Amino acid sequence: MNKIYDTHSDIFHNLFTRKDEGCIDPFEKYHLENLTKGNIQGGIWVVYGDKDFDVYPAYKKALDAFEPYKDKYDVIYGLEGLRNVHTLEDLKKMYNLGIRHASLTWNEENHLATGVAGPAERGLTDLGKEFLDFMQENKMIIDVSHLNIKSFYDVCEYVKTPIIASHSNAYTLCNHRRNLNDDQLRVLKEKGGYVGVVSARNFVSPQNDRKTVAGLVDHIEYIANIIGIDHVMLGLDMMDYLDDFNDHNSNLDDLVTHADANNVVTEMRKRGFKEEDINKVTHENYFELLKKVGVKNEK
Repeated sequence: MNKIYDTHSDIFHNLFTRKDEGCIDPFEKYHLENLTKGNIQGGIWVVYGDKDFDVYPAYKKALDAFEPYKDKYDVIYGLEGLRNVHTLEDLKKMYNLGIRHASLTWNEENHLATGVAGPAERGLTDLGKEFLDFMQENKMIIDVSHLNIKSFYDVCEYVKTPIIASHSNAYTLCNHRRNLNDDQLRVLKEKGGYVGVVSARNFVSPQNDRKTVAGLVDHIEYIANIIGIDHVMLGLDMMDYLDDFNDHNSNLDDLVTHADANNVVTEMRKRGFKEEDINKVTHENYFELLKKVGVKNEK
């Protein structure tokens, strides 16, 4: 069974929300068994900012819940959207907590940039550039998933370090607003960046019979043909543990939880992918990303 590093997981968000609900050990209850079965060894785990809340104590609560397990997993602490990180001082505070990854927005427009739900003509702000300066200087991973097209290009033009789209697919295969068109994919390659293909079912295919691992591997093949297999990772975005898990906000028919993650490997082998290329997608490209950015994981 291949080891897998997932470049986008909402585990930390789940930990703090379940702790707020009174769950004693949410990691054991919601994650441990499935991560073990799927041989998930780490990746980028995030708290996401889909609404306003005080993110610093929320993240501390997530890390407290993770503390008994942290030595078993190789995890980069991330933030999916910075709407709740208002100033550079706030960003430094989150960095000192251990955050080494961030995207500027979730789907919204905010003080830094514009997400896919914001106005098409609005892009990166001056404060957003200051945040990006801090992230580059401190060797953080900059994530362009969720940005609208203008903000995507603004960030790519401004940033000098490798960029990732941690959980996005190919727009040509599935015209979801969160997927990337062919030119965006090429720009990411030019930046030395990476794409983590995502198993959110409505990002994979508009056809129900392709909302499967086979449909996901279609995206791996397509993206690899454009930017090369060396730039493809797995950003699964599992949602089985979320309260609003349903047909519109869920994963694939045969990739329901992290326990099923190696189904992707099985399908890649069926397609004739070389073992060395499978290893690149499951973990080696992720390691190269960390090396290129120079992430200093001082948690």
